[in-house]
Order: sequence, then C-alpha cells, then structure tokens
Amino acid sequence: MRKELITSKLKSLAKGHFYIGILFLVSIFFFFPLLGSERILDNMHYINDMTFQSENMRVFLHENGAFPLWTPYFYAGQPFIAIPEHYLFDLNFIYILIFNDIFLSMNLAVISYFFIAGLGMYLLVYEMIRKQNAAFIASLIFMFNGLVQRFALTGHLNILESYALMPFAFLFVYRALHKKNWINNCIIAAVFLSMMIYAGGIIFFLYTGLISGLFMIWNLISGNFGKNIVKTVLISLVILVVLFGLSALKLLPVLEFTGISNRSAGVSFEEYLGNPIKTNNLWNQLVNLSYNKDFAGSLGILAFALLLLGLLSFKKKNVLFSILIIVLSILMASGTFIADFFYKLPGFGQTRHIERALVLFVFVAPVIAAYGFINLVNIIKNHKKDIKEWAVFSGVVALLAVEIFFSVDAHAAIKVVKPKDIPIINEISKDAGQFRIATYALSTPIGASGYNYYTQLGIPEVKGGGGIWVSEYAQYLAIAQQYAPSKMYGILNGKYLISDKEINDSGLLLKGTFQTCGKCAVWEAYGPYLYENKNSVSRAFLVSNSVLLIGNDNDKRSVAYTMIIESLDPLSSVIIEGKDLLSEYTINELEEYNAIILLGSSVDQNDVPLLQAYKDKGGKILPRVLEGENEISRELIEDALKSEKKHKEIEIKQISINEYAVELNGEKGWLVLSEKFSSFPGWKAAINSKELKMHKADNVITAVYLNGEQGKLVFRYYPESFKKGKIITIATVLILLVYIVYIIYLKKWQK
Repeated sequence: MRKELITSKLKSLAKGHFYIGILFLVSIFFFFPLLGSERILDNMHYINDMTFQSENMRVFLHENGAFPLWTPYFYAGQPFIAIPEHYLFDLNFIYILIFNDIFLSMNLAVISYFFIAGLGMYLLVYEMIRKQNAAFIASLIFMFNGLVQRFALTGHLNILESYALMPFAFLFVYRALHKKNWINNCIIAAVFLSMMIYAGGIIFFLYTGLISGLFMIWNLISGNFGKNIVKTVLISLVILVVLFGLSALKLLPVLEFTGISNRSAGVSFEEYLGNPIKTNNLWNQLVNLSYNKDFAGSLGILAFALLLLGLLSFKKKNVLFSILIIVLSILMASGTFIADFFYKLPGFGQTRHIERALVLFVFVAPVIAAYGFINLVNIIKNHKKDIKEWAVFSGVVALLAVEIFFSVDAHAAIKVVKPKDIPIINEISKDAGQFRIATYALSTPIGASGYNYYTQLGIPEVKGGGGIWVSEYAQYLAIAQQYAPSKMYGILNGKYLISDKEINDSGLLLKGTFQTCGKCAVWEAYGPYLYENKNSVSRAFLVSNSVLLIGNDNDKRSVAYTMIIESLDPLSSVIIEGKDLLSEYTINELEEYNAIILLGSSVDQNDVPLLQAYKDKGGKILPRVLEGENEISRELIEDALKSEKKHKEIEIKQISINEYAVELNGEKGWLVLSEKFSSFPGWKAAINSKELKMHKADNVITAVYLNGEQGKLVFRYYPESFKKGKIITIATVLILLVYIVYIIYLKKWQK
C-alpha cells in the first residue's frame, strides 16, 4: 500500500512538473559549454564588467569580509554597490559564496536565469489559462526570441536577471488582483521587484512597474468599480511600501551616487531615443528570428503565427490588454509622441535607447501565443475530431525547435584568460608595491581598460568603465591623456602605463615591449608597451607647502589644471580647492595655507582686514590685491608653489575595502592621499574620536591638514544613505518575518 502511495505521488509530481523539467534540460543543453569554470560567454560585458563585479564580490565574501560599499579597483576608487547596474544578493552572489570561483558562478547564473525566465512565463500563463502545454509553448517563446538572444545574452548579466524576474513580479500582481489573500501576493510581488533592483536591472524594472501599473488600471474596467478601486489602491500601497523597505539598502545609495554622477541631470533626448525601431522594418524586428542587424524583439514565424491566432480571443480581458500593450510597445520603441511623453516621466528620463521598450511586446506576446495555441487546437479539432491535442502540441513544439535551431546561433564560449596569461600584466604583477595602472592604450577615459584582469591581482586602475561615472574625474583623465600623462597619472599613484603606441613623455621610462593580442576582447590590456612612471607619487605623503584656491567651481578647476600641468611639483606642494568666498574663512583657517589665490568675485572691499591679517602672518596673496594688482603672472604662481622642504612618505594601510588607516606621530603639514575620498559624501577622517576635514586636492585627490595629532587616523566610507537604507531594510525584513510567523500560527490555530 505504501509503495503504491509513493508511486502515485511520484507520478503526480512528474505530471505536474514535467514541462518545468524539460525547460531545465533545455537550458542546460543550450548552455552546455558553460558547465565549468574554464570557459565563459564570448561577450565583452561578461569578460570585462561581470568579471570585475564578481571578483569584487568574491573578495568581500571570502577575503575582506567588509560590505562592498567601495571598490578601489577602478576609477582610482569609486562607490561599488551604489552603481545601479551592480548586483547584490542575486544567484551569482550565492554561487560565489558557495564555490569561491567567479567564472563557474557567472556561468551557473547565466544558465539559472535563462531557466528562470522560462519558468516565470510558464507559471504566469498557467495561472491565466490553466493549460500546461500552452504555458510551455509560451515559455519557449519567452526564452528564445530576438531580444533575449541578441540583447539580454549579449549584455550584462543584470539584463538577463531582470528579464527573468519580470514574469514573477507580474504574476503576483495578477494574483493580488484576483485572489482573496491579496496581501501575501502583494508582498511576494514586492520581493521580486526588489530582487530586480538588487540585480542591477533598473531598465526592465521600470517596464515591469509600467505594465503592472497599467494592468491594475485595466482591472478596474469591470463591475463594482468602487470596490475594485479601493482594493487596487491598497495593493499599490502595500507593494510600494514593501518594495521601498526591502530595496532601500541598495536604492538609497544608488540615488545618492546618481545625484553626483554624469546621470544627475538625466540623459539628453537623443540618448534617450537611441536607435528607435523603424515601422517599415517591423517584419524583421518583430518576426524574423534570424535578424541580427538592429535591436529586435523578433518572435519567429511560428510564434508570430500563434500570436495572430491568439488575436481571435480578443474578447478575453487578458488578450485585449496584451494587444494594447503591444501597440504601446511599438509606439514607444519607434520614438513617436508616446516616447516623448515617457521621457518626461520620472525614471524613464534617465534611461537610454527607447527601442528597449520592445520588451513589453516580448513580454505579452507569449501570453497571446498561448491563447493562439488553444485556438489552433480547437480549429483543428473542429475539422478533424480524431486528432489528439498532444499531437498538435508535439507538432508545434517540433516546428518551434526547428526554427530556433536554424535561426538562433549558439552563444560562443571562449577560454577564460587569467591575468598572468597576459605577458605585460604578468610583468607588472612582479611588483609587490602599492600602485595603480593607467591603461593609456584606451584612448578614452571610460571603457574596458583591463581592470577586470588587474582586479584579480589586487591592483587598482586609474580608468574605469560602465555607464555611470563622476564627470569631473572623467575630465581629469581626458586632460591627463592629452597633456600630461606622467604627471597627472602620477598624482593618482599611476606607476605603470600600458600603451599600444610609444609615448613621448620625459617622465615615462620604457620597461619593455610585450606580445599583443589585437583579436582579444580587451586588447588594450596587452600593450605592447609598458612604461614605468617616474612621476608617480606614493599613496600617502606629507608636504609643507599649500596653495588655496577661492572662487567658483569652474574657475578653481581651470586654474588648478593650469597650475598642475605647468608648475606643480606634487611632492612638494598641494593645491587645495577652497570655498566660493574669502569671507567664509577665519584667519585661523587661512593660516593653514602658505598662499591663497583669489578668483573671480571671491573677494570684496569688506575682506581687506582679513587679507591684511593674513599677509601680516606671512601669507602670500595672488593677485596682489592689497597692492592694487589684478593679474597673476606665471612667475608668481611658480613662486607660490616653490618649496625647499622634501616630502615625507607615510604608510597607509587598508583595514577593509571601506576603511584605511595612517599612524601619526605628531606630524604637521598637509597629509596628501592619492585617493578620491574627498569627492564622495560618506568618507570621514577621524583620529581619537575627533573628525578632521578632508579637502579636495590637485583637482582630484584628498588632503588633510595635520597639526601635531598622534594616534591612528582612520578614513572610513560609510555613507548616510547606506546607513538609513540598512535600517529601513532590516526593519522591513523583521516586520515581514513577524507577519509570516503570525500567518503560520494563525493557520495552525485554525486547524
């Protein structure tokens, strides 16, 4: 009897989850070359960006232990989790935690999310139609379409992640609107939406929110409008509150960093539009699965035929809604007045490439196609009643498989290149010192410069990549590349320069010429020319001479660049970026500086006593306004920057990824750090519980004035946004746990 019961349960399990098992096997088969850690997708985003992110996570999970608020490994240091596209708490994170192998983890994450995409659409369509075979067909269409194959799988992993989570988020919004236990479904929907934020999938998060919101409005079109609108408002509030609470840990730092980045003012309308689809090319961009010239959401001929058959069910609420979403998707993706309207909405105005709105088409098309399959079965049965449904299903799946086989190229996997496999990087790795690399071969400040390799060796890079950066720093790199590579990269502790051509700079010493690889994805990292920078400064040192710039930001930066390029010796003097007005200073504050440069309208007649007091204490004032002069000669600037005293190197130790320390023994003067701490809110310097002010120095790095302090001076990155986000998220999780315990207790008590 027991054996029969077990057999019955196994049969029931197999029947109920047969198609899910097939989806899993399809995912494994499609990405079979990725089963291991020796190969990864032949895709720049995986080779460079995902490798970089994953190595940072691996260091956090297995070596450093500190939460990765900061990364020192690109852009000479920058916030890490605050970058919107950087993942946190996803499957890649979990796999790295388990296996401590970034390439195996990345591969497993690709396979997992590809399967999850199909699973999500399967469950969504089954919830709507209650037919497993139709849901299975919908899932195949959702997995094998042009958008997935030529965008999601050729872009960052976060794109595939957020795409895979879309059906789950919408599924539980759908259930919340149609089930009695709407609160539970709201919470689960919010969990999946927050997972999209943690996955770094802001692009598809916005479109998921859009389609969910529109469906809530659509759902109001039925009987008992008053009751429905109350429920809809409550559902919206619960989802929004829980979503914000769960995602605050990531969301608040993202908002803070975005506010000081190149994205602070949004993107231009041209960037937002990108490359809209052409209405005269809809066959290729919506149907032709083998089309690979432009962005497309092509379904394939058979899938599109099923979609057309699904239109016969237009009287069904879900189908009609999906049709309207397709119209919206095409109008947005083609850059019409609808796209103009969305550009003005929060969130969308900071996205690029409106053609990506085709994801709405790709999302609802499988739903209509599932109805189309049911209509096909009914049509065939009306003509030939002896035809079995399984035969029609088998034929459709077989034809889908054939079209996919001939239209979808297998994604190439290439052998993983380890950092020491690259001769020039292997040579640099022999230096055990504290330094940064500047990839001069990358002609722009931003791009795949090789930091994916350097990071694995624990070596930071001066340049960086990705879609978000601090504009002031990018400007510094551009000026350095063009005018003064050795000096300006040297200020950033750039000891080695990798170049694809010879550089005419007396501050650079050619160390060797190495093997190149023009066909490699990150060819810039191969050189072949390796230069040692004789003008590289140490990571921390003490100077006695300082010049304070007072004026508006543009004037200060412009004058500082001129001084850096023409006159500054970074090891003898430091240029401090000051406030806008002289009147904002006291005489005690001004005494810290050997010279001040007054720019623009930073001074007026009321400041004369302060200037006189500063001059009486030996300070230099440029221009010599007290003598009636208004011009500053190059000789005066050189005199202000002249110092006979030698610098003193100071050892700086990394306590964690977010914390550094310097031991002080009564030093006086300016502690100059070749770090960008002063550019980011959240960095604090403190000694013996006393906070010391950090100043922006030499237009890019950091300086702290020392007045004989003794003890450990600690620099710590702990932004207020993260602190608040952590409290909110922990509180939300605790509340949800209490709620879950309450629900479980209630169910047991009712039994």
